[in-house]
Amino acid sequence: MPTQVIDNFTLTETDGENLSWRLKADRADIYDYAHEAKVFTVNVDFYEDGVYSSTLTAREGSIDLLRHSMQARGNVVLVSRKDGAVLKTEELNWDADASRIYSDAYCTLERGHSIIRGQGFTATPGLDSFSSHKIEADILEKEMEGLEGRRKQKPGNGAAPKPDEGSK
Repeated sequence: MPTQVIDNFTLTETDGENLSWRLKADRADIYDYAHEAKVFTVNVDFYEDGVYSSTLTAREGSIDLLRHSMQARGNVVLVSRKDGAVLKTEELNWDADASRIYSDAYCTLERGHSIIRGQGFTATPGLDSFSSHKIEADILEKEMEGLEGRRKQKPGNGAAPKPDEGSK
């Protein structure tokens, strides 16, 4: 049972003089004995070097009140302010010590006309740096318009067909 229940909860984390993140939630259940807060209907604004870099939304999450790390769960969406890149997953962790987000869950990163899918990832909150395991990349058909004589590449050896193939 929580020791406190707070509606319209806001928690701000700073690193020295710089804002690191600001979390807002519809409700927070605080468990003092476990040094944990469970939060519901979550919105987090991330800052890198004090500059707003991205916004995360999720159904719920938890905050380690000692380590200042977080976990977001359920329909997690992170949108980069810089280029509008969108990361979608079911679980995302914030490592306060490393200033990185990561997960072992399946993820999708949409940036421009590219879609990257993978199992697990590590990234900066602004998605400037992103790495994933078991990556699968797609080029959307819209991006292929106007590229006559070429076809969409599927994962594989990446070899293009020879120009005279199929003409005999």
